[in-house]
Amino acid sequence: CMINKNLILLLLLVIITSCSSVPKERAPSEQFLQKEDSIEFNGVTDISFQDFEKIYFGKFIVAAPNYKEFSNFNTYFQLGVLTAAKKYGISNVIEFENQENFDRSDANNNFLIGPLSNDLVRKIDGLFLKDRALLLNDADENFFISLSEKPQIFALSEHLEKNNTKRIGIISDATNDKFIEREFKRSWFSAENDAVTIEVGDGASERIENFLDVSESKLRYEKIDKASFSKLEFVPRSRKDFKEIIIFPQNPTRLYEIASLVRFNYGLSYEIFSLTSKFDQLIDKNEISLHEIRLVDHTYENKFGYDLSKSRSFSLGFDAMLISYAIANKINGDYKGLLSAYNLSSSELIARPYIN
Repeated sequence: CMINKNLILLLLLVIITSCSSVPKERAPSEQFLQKEDSIEFNGVTDISFQDFEKIYFGKFIVAAPNYKEFSNFNTYFQLGVLTAAKKYGISNVIEFENQENFDRSDANNNFLIGPLSNDLVRKIDGLFLKDRALLLNDADENFFISLSEKPQIFALSEHLEKNNTKRIGIISDATNDKFIEREFKRSWFSAENDAVTIEVGDGASERIENFLDVSESKLRYEKIDKASFSKLEFVPRSRKDFKEIIIFPQNPTRLYEIASLVRFNYGLSYEIFSLTSKFDQLIDKNEISLHEIRLVDHTYENKFGYDLSKSRSFSLGFDAMLISYAIANKINGDYKGLLSAYNLSSSELIARPYIN
């Protein structure tokens, strides 16, 4: 009987102890999206976030530029944010605020998307938890996505490296501001690569002809033609020591002109690339197709296509919402957005704009 009483007391003690113990809060573990091998755009990542554990229930605070001053940008940017939220079933509250005076304390307790201003990003970079912010301009400490030249330079350099390209041709428009060109060259030459460069202004056709060594072929033909009694079939051969040409134009119109001169001067086999981060005009799809120009940019497979002003704003908003939700809920892996393809880990976000 005594043994039974002791046993009962022991059981009661175990029950009381386990009932009174508060379970420890489980630290959310990282979740992983299946790796995407293709670097080509084949549609945005089509997943259901319902298949993953939702661990973030707070607000998304979007610090956007002043609406009166940037109404065109904000309209399409906000449309992109809301489109992504609807597509992916994101039910968190989304608040849009002016980037100049958003409540930083409130943002610190939730998830911040933005600001867009380069000056503001520099001031707040590193002040927010890594998994609670996505800035919209180049940053060092916090995650960011941006419309700047840096992701485009990275994507093009990586593409050339994967093709084992060590030597390229560079055509610089005399009227371009040279900033993006200098940044690309700094990246390119730091990897111990080589380039043949030329600057073109007035008389661009003759300069490009010399650049491609077509003029030498023409001179040889003229000598042979004079010494020959029969008709010769002649197609000048352009130089073969590089296969890719990067054009740095002032604007899209100048890009079409320079690219057409490369093709006109028998440069038919080169791949022609152009970075586009400084373009703000409508891209002429027919000109791009006619001269076979490859643009490093966001994908044009969205409702605003080649209208850069609307298309980029919409794409930035769409991707900002998609990637922010993934960061907040620790769902790492590869994502295809409209602006870029992304690789997200707990410590790094790599963006690769598309090469169209």
